[in-house]
Amino acid sequence: MRATVRSRALAAMLAVAALAAEPAGAQPAPPASAAAALWGRRIDRVQFRGNRKVEDDAIRVNLISRAGGKLDPAKIREDVRAIWKMGFFDDVRVEAEPSDTGGVVVTFTVAEKPSVRKVYVAGNDEIELDKINEVIDLKRDEILDIAKIKRNRDKIQDLYVEKGFYLASVDYQVRPVNEAEVDVWFTIDERSKVEIREISFIGNEKVTDEELRRSIQTRVGGAMSFLTDAGIFQEEAFERDLLIIQAYYYDRGFINVKLGNPQIRLSRDKRYMYIAIPIDEGPVFSIGKIDFQGDLIGPKEDYYKRLTVRPGEIFNRSKVGQDIVRLNDYYKDKGYAYVNVTPLTSVDLEKRTVALTFEIEKGKKVYFERINIRGNTKTRDKVIRRELKIAEGELYNQTALDASRGRVMALGFFERVDVSTQRGSTDEFIEVNIEVSERPTGTFQIGAGFSSVENFIAQAQISQNNLFGRGQTLALSAQLSGLRQLFLLRFVEPYFLDTDWTFAFDLFNQTRSFGSFARTSSGGNLTWGRRLSFETRAFLTYKLESVGVTGTSGGTTFVGARALPAEASSVANLFRGGVTSSVRGSIQYDSRNNRLFPTEGFFHNAFVEIADTYTGSENIFVRYGGFARHYRPLWGPFVLKLNAEIGVVTSRDPLGVPITERYLIGGINDVRGFRPRSLGPRIRVQQQGEPGQALGTLPLGGNMQLIWNSEIEFPLFRQVGISGVVFFDAGNAFNLEQRYCGGADTDLSPKVDPCFDFPDSIIHGIRRSAGFGFRWISPIGPLRFEWGIPLDRLPDEEPLVFEFTIGNFF
Repeated sequence: MRATVRSRALAAMLAVAALAAEPAGAQPAPPASAAAALWGRRIDRVQFRGNRKVEDDAIRVNLISRAGGKLDPAKIREDVRAIWKMGFFDDVRVEAEPSDTGGVVVTFTVAEKPSVRKVYVAGNDEIELDKINEVIDLKRDEILDIAKIKRNRDKIQDLYVEKGFYLASVDYQVRPVNEAEVDVWFTIDERSKVEIREISFIGNEKVTDEELRRSIQTRVGGAMSFLTDAGIFQEEAFERDLLIIQAYYYDRGFINVKLGNPQIRLSRDKRYMYIAIPIDEGPVFSIGKIDFQGDLIGPKEDYYKRLTVRPGEIFNRSKVGQDIVRLNDYYKDKGYAYVNVTPLTSVDLEKRTVALTFEIEKGKKVYFERINIRGNTKTRDKVIRRELKIAEGELYNQTALDASRGRVMALGFFERVDVSTQRGSTDEFIEVNIEVSERPTGTFQIGAGFSSVENFIAQAQISQNNLFGRGQTLALSAQLSGLRQLFLLRFVEPYFLDTDWTFAFDLFNQTRSFGSFARTSSGGNLTWGRRLSFETRAFLTYKLESVGVTGTSGGTTFVGARALPAEASSVANLFRGGVTSSVRGSIQYDSRNNRLFPTEGFFHNAFVEIADTYTGSENIFVRYGGFARHYRPLWGPFVLKLNAEIGVVTSRDPLGVPITERYLIGGINDVRGFRPRSLGPRIRVQQQGEPGQALGTLPLGGNMQLIWNSEIEFPLFRQVGISGVVFFDAGNAFNLEQRYCGGADTDLSPKVDPCFDFPDSIIHGIRRSAGFGFRWISPIGPLRFEWGIPLDRLPDEEPLVFEFTIGNFF
């Protein structure tokens, strides 16, 4: 092909040399001496023929010869080469003829390569076509470019190597469809993935093979490798692992460690790989003297306090890097946005120490100039700006800038929040750019399901968490199940009239079954709140609720050693309704990074609720308590979630606290591994029937509850929103009213005894469980499937309790 190109270019040059001035149809071209008269003439026009898809200007930009210039054989030769190098043509010819004005017209005649009609991929069984198409950049209708086809072949090959198909091969074919179009075929021979049989290290004396193997991602294959891809060689991951090994040594004082070229050996059938990594560890170094120099803004003692490294300890590069970040943030929080901290090291080979000097260039103080918000097509600017901890004109502060991004993300309105900075109008100012990508915040759901707790569930919900882009919440929902009927209307305005006040109200009608009785209620809540800081809010809520109790039955209730008719005993007064008119004050601290699916931060709440005659209530009680929750990443995608909760309810009413306000716990929503509402104190009850039949027990409900939940959540299948969880729960409810502790009943376990004795009742009465499960973010909402194992099971309790339900936990 190259020889043909050169001969065509040469022929073109000869054609130009033999050009004649005769019109069309004349005799053969005159001798070269006559054609030579064209050289040096002015070029009146440069034109093109034969190009159908490549535009004239796209060719013209590559030429040296231009209208107004002179016809030069050397330039023509370069122009032909330049057109050919574009890669779009199979043939290039050039002609010149005299013009009417005494100049010349230069014509480049090209034969375009065919265009690509379709791109086909064959032989891909293990990797989905969509994944392959992501790396292919060949487009339909573009000019055939063999070099580009080869690059795409190599990219497909690299994809297979990345996925562990180390021996896969990729070929291409160009198949003509017609004179102007071709199809491109990539044919893949996948072969088997290469499984790693052995990873060994050569020369490591102070760090064991097992330590190094645990530090890297590449693993030796096992029985499940074909499912999990563990143990499959992936070149990109292996290259990262070499850097990880080096970093592992750096963090343990081996500052002169060197890794040799890995020795990779394949088995005869090329299915298995054996890897050996040579290591020259070198000696271990400790940290020597630590000092600071440059633009210091305080006493050196303040700098030492911010460091995690100390003289005499083993050198650790990661800790040094973290200390550089701390020093940077120290300056940036004081307005020095362009501070530069450089660690200078001095190595003493004899003492095997590394002296550290942090050299600091602080630069100028910088102020926020403009805060630009982009991408919010629906959400109003003010909804974002009121979450920011920075303001235009304020001194630059890195911590506040980072926290602002977290607060905007925590709104739950955006898929992505990117924050960047750029120089302002002068060196003393900096602009902040906040780029958001909005997510749908409105939902309309109609669904049905089944829960082991509530049996059949039907629900309908229409909600908007960002009403009209103002950050308001409006929700209307209905839920029907075997245990509950709920109708709810809710409105929340987090910044009432653009102030720090919160306004919200609920209207509800609910019927809920608790086994031995059903609680019906209808009413509403009216809430006012105020932001005390960016993370802290205080609330005052008034609730008016009409409560009814149905489903209780008569019989004989036994309390201790006494037996009384239920209608005459204080136990019967448990099942009473009435109007509840209460005032609830609460304070809340929330630093979660996401309010729906948090992975980091704290969420605390403390409250007191009073219902008394002076608030217009028939049900008299005081309830107080709260919860403390913490979320933090452990390693990789694993997230630790902790929840501690306490609640106490008392009453000055001689009849005590009604059962509708007592704590009935157990089940998937508090202490897993136990049946719903099965925990807490119980009292002896004579069942309906013959007086002599065995006594049963009735859950009394507690005046106090203690709950502890701890779990680790991790993704299983990210693409479909499925995650796994392991958990440990503890807790119970306790009775604090002596009226239900009138006598001794040695048959009852301390775990259900209605007689409370501090601290023994807590020590011996706390119930514990452990378990596992998985969660799915489904189209109808979050689904939870969990198996709990009671660790202190009573005779009438199950050894394994499976429950599933709709909704988040905590």
